Amino acid sequence: MPIFEYRCEDCGHCFEKLRMAGDEEQEKTTCPSCGGTRTAKQMSCASFIGGATGGLCAPGGSGFS
Repeated sequence: MPIFEYRCEDCGHCFEKLRMAGDEEQEKTTCPSCGGTRTAKQMSCASFIGGATGGLCAPGGSGFS
């Protein structure tokens, strides 16, 4: 199952969601921080040895969880 990264357009919180294939069109993605449904899928940073070092929802001060 792929993990997708999302950003809430209401509160700015970035979070990950584990999804089944075809799940995305059938179910709205809800922000775990504020409960909003205005979320946008983000481009994921590739994670190699040492981890991701940038991107819209990269760890380090952006509210990523």
